[in-house]
Amino acid sequence: MKKLPTKNPPKNDSLSLVTPYDSYIKELRNKFLRILVFFVIGAVGGGIFYQKILSAFMQIFTLEGINLVLTSPYQFIDLSVKTGMIIGILFAIPIFIYYLLQFIKPALKPQEFGFLLKMLPFSLVLFITGFCFGVWVVQFVIDLFSKTSSNFQVGNIWDLSEFFTEILITGLSLGFVFQLPIFLTGLIHLKITSKQVILKQRKIIYVGLLIFAALMPTTDLVSLLLLTSIPLFLFEVTLLLNS
Repeated sequence: MKKLPTKNPPKNDSLSLVTPYDSYIKELRNKFLRILVFFVIGAVGGGIFYQKILSAFMQIFTLEGINLVLTSPYQFIDLSVKTGMIIGILFAIPIFIYYLLQFIKPALKPQEFGFLLKMLPFSLVLFITGFCFGVWVVQFVIDLFSKTSSNFQVGNIWDLSEFFTEILITGLSLGFVFQLPIFLTGLIHLKITSKQVILKQRKIIYVGLLIFAALMPTTDLVSLLLLTSIPLFLFEVTLLLNS
């Protein structure tokens, strides 16, 4: 008797799609969702309490001679969304940094990882310092415009939404630029690059910082010089300290 041909059992498509990277992808997705949850919590809270947050924030500034106005009833929604986005990002940054450190930890030696942990407080201080410096630059521009308008005896009316956006862009941008010493020190200390290589790229870095300052909302020459000179000073001091 002839044997009937046996059929191979059908393959399970779900099993055939399993790859060695599935566990890593699942872990990455879970961490992303946790970061997203922190962002949503901060964004919702910032959007709900945006008036109190902005009122407390505006107490920092001296607005003599400046009239802040709303040019549209929908700007309340715009302010709420912008405030929520910023608070959400601030909520999500710590958990993002934690997961990032856990991700790179296996690739580093214990002393190298310890060095990164020691840099975190300095990074926070530099970010706050940079943000405060950006806020001070905005206050400097306010004083400059206020004095100029009073000399010409003209009114000075600013849009509240644009004013708040200018503060956030300038402050947050300076906060991240002030991370330059941490970034360069980390590259040199971890031997990813050397001081000599960075020195060879000095002109490119200078041009990049100049472009950064030119893209800031403040357009007067004095604030442009301030936004350029301080990052350049941080760059040179960082190289000097890493000699």
